[in-house]
Amino acid sequence: MYLRTLSTEEMSRLYDPCLKRDFPPDELMPWKLMEPLIKGGFQRSIGFFDDKGFAAYALFITDGSKRPGTALLNYFAVEPGRRGDGVGTRCLRLMREALRGRGCRIIFEVEDPQSAPNREYAQRRIDFYRRAGARSTNVGSTLFGVEYLIMVLEAEGEENTLSDRELADELLSLYHVAVAPKFNFEEVCQVKLLPHRESGSFSRDLGRTLTFLLRSRKRFMGEKLREYGLSGGMYMILLHVDRHPGYSQDYVANHLYLDKCSVARKVKKLEELSYLYRETDPSDRRQNKLYLTDRGRGLVPTIRKYLGQWGDEVTAPLTQQEKETLLSLLMRTVKR
Repeated sequence: MYLRTLSTEEMSRLYDPCLKRDFPPDELMPWKLMEPLIKGGFQRSIGFFDDKGFAAYALFITDGSKRPGTALLNYFAVEPGRRGDGVGTRCLRLMREALRGRGCRIIFEVEDPQSAPNREYAQRRIDFYRRAGARSTNVGSTLFGVEYLIMVLEAEGEENTLSDRELADELLSLYHVAVAPKFNFEEVCQVKLLPHRESGSFSRDLGRTLTFLLRSRKRFMGEKLREYGLSGGMYMILLHVDRHPGYSQDYVANHLYLDKCSVARKVKKLEELSYLYRETDPSDRRQNKLYLTDRGRGLVPTIRKYLGQWGDEVTAPLTQQEKETLLSLLMRTVKR
């Protein structure tokens, strides 16, 4: 995938039907106001392309100068036929790569989940930007009665080049460009520094992130392994038995933090699918030892391949050093 700047003529053709299709009328700037911004250098537009053609577009508000600085993401949309296959994330990562060495950054407005009509959607939006490398700030804004939190995307290794105060000043200048020509600025727009996050917010955000990762892996592995008849955590049992053949069901349940009854049901299903078999422990006939069949051992490399793909996808914004640091820090939180 690559990106390139769109001309005024291309933007004119993009406005109708694309922007009119992708954004409700009350959120879309009229073309008669947008065109002067483009011609004056205050709005810049880029298109994203790959081997399938046009994939997405993004419009930015800038201060009109040619010097590197801060841009406000005004509109961003993926072509309808390309949604749901990761195009949006790839576009944002491409933006981040384009920022490298330029000394500039991109501001994102995201509705504050605490006041948004749809809190779940607002939080998903924040998580989407965060996965692409954007960071949260203590800057907020109120625009036409909507409360926003401000996130910023900077090149990898160039984060935190501006303080929150400086970022708020940059945003205020950009709002003057986009809002002031048509409205009484003070009535419709406010930029503010937010208080530091309340006590307990770290724990909440950590829990939310870990829950997202767990659900993401469950969904990914469920889709990949459906053709093999596996569901839920059945693949985890196969991997554990592959590493520890002959261990009991109770040991597997305790090691994987799973309910013993749930493990028993999953083991029975795996046995029916001919992926493993049970043998009664001669020293304790209440216990069953678990072993993989040839079919089960043959499936293990496929399971590990898909787990690797999932891990690569969710950590794509991180460097190898960041991945190792993340894993090391998380392992330190695990009580043994």
